[in-house]
Amino acid sequence: MTTRNKFSLFCIALVAVVEVVIGIVYFTASEVMPYHIEVLGVDWGQLEPGVRTMLVAFINAYGSGHFAVGISLGALALIPMRQGHAWARWAVLAVGLPMLVTSAYISTYLASLVDEGPPWRGALAMLVVFMLGVTLFKSNPPS
Repeated sequence: MTTRNKFSLFCIALVAVVEVVIGIVYFTASEVMPYHIEVLGVDWGQLEPGVRTMLVAFINAYGSGHFAVGISLGALALIPMRQGHAWARWAVLAVGLPMLVTSAYISTYLASLVDEGPPWRGALAMLVVFMLGVTLFKSNPPS
């Protein structure tokens, strides 16, 4: 395996691990994040119980999406990308790009609304690392 592909796999694997961690954090959250409360403009306790339940369900669903993307990216990096399959680049792109672009957009937008916003720099950094990994990957020539 070339150094280029090793670095590509490292980038994708790093994104996969971070996605799994983000997924666990959001999936297990019992309240929304502090920056969500700031965007809402009310204290958590002032929200109706049904509204709190729905917001937590949305956060948990968001977390499960990140977790699934992380597991999928990890599996794609460990097996078909490591083996140099050309289709693996497209699979990684199809799995990761929608979540990473959406996360970068939403976190950047929310950060523009509040003082202590979400970690938008991290979301953008993950998108850059992901795209670097996808771009650097070079499949093995067919035999």
